Amino acid sequence: METQILLTFDLEEFDLPLEFGCHIADEDQINISNDGLKKLSGILSGYNIPATFFTTSFYAEKNKELVKSLSEIHEIASHSKYHSRFNESDIAESKSELEKITGKQIYGFRMPRFKKTDLSLIKKAGYSYDSSINPTFLPGRYNNLTSPRKVYHDASTNLIEIPASVSPLIRFPLFWLSFKNLPLPFYIYLCKKTMIKDSSIHLYFHPWEFAELESFNIPGYIKTPSGDYMCERFDKFIAVLRETGDFTTISDFLKIRSV
Repeated sequence: METQILLTFDLEEFDLPLEFGCHIADEDQINISNDGLKKLSGILSGYNIPATFFTTSFYAEKNKELVKSLSEIHEIASHSKYHSRFNESDIAESKSELEKITGKQIYGFRMPRFKKTDLSLIKKAGYSYDSSINPTFLPGRYNNLTSPRKVYHDASTNLIEIPASVSPLIRFPLFWLSFKNLPLPFYIYLCKKTMIKDSSIHLYFHPWEFAELESFNIPGYIKTPSGDYMCERFDKFIAVLRETGDFTTISDFLKIRSV
């Protein structure tokens, strides 16, 4: 069986500058994400790659036709209602709103910023899987070093948990910041080692990373690379990765089907 490659993207309003005290209007947040998504979609289409987009329903409501079109090729999953604020009701409401926009069942949920979430609420809302675990230690964010590295069922809810990939042994995170800041050959090396060990890999990024971010007063480790440089780097990465396995969505990987 071929190694399974899961590319996932958090499709959200670009509210990240707010974390660093920089104002950005709602309209600009949406436009930045749209610009990045356009460039990213071109790369994925060029390689005929399906992916999973964890989408806030706020973003989707602002881009209904775009998200519906995206759902014809890729899997749409929930990234809650908003990226910067949260009520427990957002878990169920975002699912309902995304299903109305796409006309398709929404199977998966990912909490913004991988914040700890009550899994019973996710299960009650009707999701089949959760992807809110990065099984590593990220100072100031979370410590999930005791969480399983690979797909598992939560014992209390029987909800499927699909963690983001980390390297074997030392659990080095293979998330978007690692891709942006490590030398590309070394990042590819870590990914290949993980695929050999796990027979699959689950990586996540954001469409806004593919937009031009140099004008924003945010840390360099976040905004570089971005724009065309990010597109070139990602294209090189995909060209290597496609020689090592098959790309698939999370729901297809888990073999979730409508009943």
